[in-house]
Amino acid sequence: SYVASHRGCHRLLPGRLPRPPPSRLQPNMNVLVVYGSETGTTKRKVKAIEKAWGSRAGKKFGSVTVKSGDEAAADFASIKDTYDAIVIGVSSFGDGDPPEGYQLFLAELYKPSKTEGEEVVRKPLEGMQHAVLGFGSTVYETYQNCPRLTDKLLEDVGSRRMLQRLEIDEMAAGGEQKEIDAWEGKLFDLLNKGSPADAKKAPSNKWDEGEFANDSGKCDVDDRDELVLQLQGSSGGGSTMPLIAVLVVVVAVAVGYLYQTGALN
Repeated sequence: SYVASHRGCHRLLPGRLPRPPPSRLQPNMNVLVVYGSETGTTKRKVKAIEKAWGSRAGKKFGSVTVKSGDEAAADFASIKDTYDAIVIGVSSFGDGDPPEGYQLFLAELYKPSKTEGEEVVRKPLEGMQHAVLGFGSTVYETYQNCPRLTDKLLEDVGSRRMLQRLEIDEMAAGGEQKEIDAWEGKLFDLLNKGSPADAKKAPSNKWDEGEFANDSGKCDVDDRDELVLQLQGSSGGGSTMPLIAVLVVVVAVAVGYLYQTGALN
């Protein structure tokens, strides 16, 4: 019949092409960029990357949002529902401690996975992918401690490493910007060509292996971070912060009492 002979036929308007089936449309990768910066250098570097991506021809992935570590920590529970990839730019401060504005984010990564028997049930960043850009100085024994620890912990909480971490040494003889440009160019291509489904693939490499590795073929990390341990609380689940608050109140009451009795007059 006439109807049968035309079944499945679609007439296209001039200049219009058929859209592919929804299942073949590649979802955009929405990116969260998180920084921890003590002197402002790391923040400037990640902001420069964001600006370069925004004006670069051929960009296909979705939104790029930049937040400090503490800002990202405030929204930690919803990160994986909002973004597909997380890019970290961070340095170490002091004895390998997290820099200003990054402590709370690292504390979130530090929180131990809840287990039922041997089964891990806490993977807050499962389904995400990440890449880490680290800054530091080789004059310190804890060089790159915070970036390395961040890279390791991101994988522990479910994220897939999509690109080997880049470690920048501020004591190097120059050429660091070329290294950063090459690294962010590789990451740009991965985000352009990738999809959220790539999170199920094997990681690009292990956190402690790569061009930065020492003579043993591994890099080291020192996770003795007293500030983060204070924020997180003791292994028994308690927190030192309420204890500090109680001590402050006790001292204030004692001082007031001594003034009233004339002991401090």
